Amino acid sequence: MRVIGFAGTAKNTGKTTTLVEAIKYFAENQKKLFITGIGYDGEDFDNLTGLPKPRVLVPEGAIVATALPLLESSDANFTNLKDTGIRCALGRIFYGTATASGRVVLAGPASTRDLSTVLGFAPEDSVVLLDGAFSRISPMVVADALILATGAARSRDSHRIAREINAIHRIMDLPVDQTSGDRVLNISGGLFLPGQGQELAWRIKSDGKPRTVHVSGIVNPQVFLEALQEMSVNGHRGVSMVFDHPIMLVLSGDLLRWEEVFSTIAEAGLTVGVRESTTLLGVTVNPYTPTESGPGKYIATYVPPEAFLSDIRTLTKIPCTDIMLEGPGKLHSWLESLLN
Repeated sequence: MRVIGFAGTAKNTGKTTTLVEAIKYFAENQKKLFITGIGYDGEDFDNLTGLPKPRVLVPEGAIVATALPLLESSDANFTNLKDTGIRCALGRIFYGTATASGRVVLAGPASTRDLSTVLGFAPEDSVVLLDGAFSRISPMVVADALILATGAARSRDSHRIAREINAIHRIMDLPVDQTSGDRVLNISGGLFLPGQGQELAWRIKSDGKPRTVHVSGIVNPQVFLEALQEMSVNGHRGVSMVFDHPIMLVLSGDLLRWEEVFSTIAEAGLTVGVRESTTLLGVTVNPYTPTESGPGKYIATYVPPEAFLSDIRTLTKIPCTDIMLEGPGKLHSWLESLLN
């Protein structure tokens, strides 16, 4: 079983369009699909702008796990409905098999534990697709791979988008370090509250210079900087900082602060790793952005798609594509690489 997550960095960045193209690819290649979501997304119209949003089109034979009322109202005519025992915002989550191609709204569990329970019902030979968002990306730690969607709805500034992509890429590319033993200092509670950075540096100093420091929980780049600055002052060179998962490092704070974090890490003579990881396959880029045309009214507008994508590609190393501009070929190649 392979688990692939899809997350948008903001609303209207094309995540659902990317997910639908992935579903089509696997269906055409006769892969067994198990599709679910993290939290609730997939409304017909954007709550903020009132503009239409695509719903998820699933093929005949796909297994979908979502809130029972959403399965019952889908034109995919789901059969063999079974209760997962997990609830979400819209009710109990059931799963069933589509007897016809049709559209469905995905609503899934919001916690990693509940998502793991739901995924336990996926056939071992299936490809699992997770519909998520950057604002609720935490359960994506269960995914083998991740595809991000970003674009002008996040920022019209292609250089800022590229910097964010580079920060995410560098975080997701951190080496796996599962060191254990007497020289490991375990810190719980994360690094996301003011003062936790100084407390961490004090713990390291009082522990007698451990070789590895394992920090579990969410990490905010500003608080991590606080810790690094204190550690640098106290001469803690050679210490390896290990976190639970890259996802824990993108949940809090400004992504661009990680540029300063990585620069400070090098200056302080430290190394950084993660216990577990998820592969970032690529990034889809969307030039669309809703523009306010009046009080409470929006129209669909676009930045120049070719220049927007070209700028981002020039400034990043992770594969990027605009599937509406270039077609889904590059997306398909990412998915194929995961299965081979």
